[in-house]
Amino acid sequence: MNRLDRFFEKIEQIGVDVALVYNVEYTSKPSTYYLSGFTGSFSILVLNRDKQFIITDSRYFEQAKQQTKFQLIEYRNGDLFENIKTVVEEFKPKTIGLEFQRVSHNVFLKISEKIKANFIPIDSVMESMRSVKEPQEIENIRKAISISEKAFLKTIESIKENVTEKEIAAEFEYNMKKFGADGTAFETIVISGPRTSLPHGRPSHKKILPGEPITFDFGAVVNGYCADITRTIFFGKPDDEFKKIYQTVYEAQTLALNGGSARMKGKSVDALARNHIIQKGYGQYFGHGLGHGIGLEVHESPRVNSTNEELLPESAVVTIEPGIYIEGKYGVRIEEDVLVKRDSLEKLTNLSRELMVI
Repeated sequence: MNRLDRFFEKIEQIGVDVALVYNVEYTSKPSTYYLSGFTGSFSILVLNRDKQFIITDSRYFEQAKQQTKFQLIEYRNGDLFENIKTVVEEFKPKTIGLEFQRVSHNVFLKISEKIKANFIPIDSVMESMRSVKEPQEIENIRKAISISEKAFLKTIESIKENVTEKEIAAEFEYNMKKFGADGTAFETIVISGPRTSLPHGRPSHKKILPGEPITFDFGAVVNGYCADITRTIFFGKPDDEFKKIYQTVYEAQTLALNGGSARMKGKSVDALARNHIIQKGYGQYFGHGLGHGIGLEVHESPRVNSTNEELLPESAVVTIEPGIYIEGKYGVRIEEDVLVKRDSLEKLTNLSRELMVI
């Protein structure tokens, strides 16, 4: 059964006659690409098992013909929502599936004023489908990881005293594209010294100085699919406390990598790492979840955190990223991308996890 057939089966099970995927200024690019192959910034998909339409404007007429087998409906001017209504009426639906989390309240009001039907959320359908990766999706993630790692190793060769975080981040993103990335999954994080206690700190004009850690959080995109990797290295000679914190994070991650599987709830995998950090006396310094799904988005289902009661689905790709962050001093995070298997986690990342000192 192909992807669209599985989608139709799932929405039919919840009573949806036709699905409407609203993508304006990339509001639903992941679902649009996942279902149709179209990558543009403006489109509305209207589809069920019998007919599949894509509405887009003149910027994308040619692109849509190249990227998708959906029947093209050319939108040229006038009321977009009237245009959507005309297409939807071909299906005569009583129920319409809509991603409630991807449309604003204003857009929903305009659609529901034009189209008299019962609207059913299909967010969970998309999340559950996308969380289980097909072989080609996994291969794209592997390629994104490989490019990211090559760029990391190339970038750290040029680190020297007084180079700024922003300069290193710019070179890192250049290297990812040079090695074949279509883009970056998010703004590359390069932070140093006391700023490494910021889990999602942004690169600044701070200069790299001897005797400081540097945290890199980075990921390339290949064919729409993301990598997400973190490494914390040390520029100079690390003190004993930093080495102890690094070792604690390393050990916590190892416990999760070796103990996790599709037979475990997200919260149980989180606990493998979290309990170790707590036992070592650093529990208050690990505030975020252990990991999250990656794919067409850098943060997607499933979640590997202390609240996820669901079993991790087999063939999901998730991050395992414990961290310790001590405000005003420094922080450490190590992040791997792993494939969830029935009885184990397969590590997709290949960089060494040992503390790198340069």
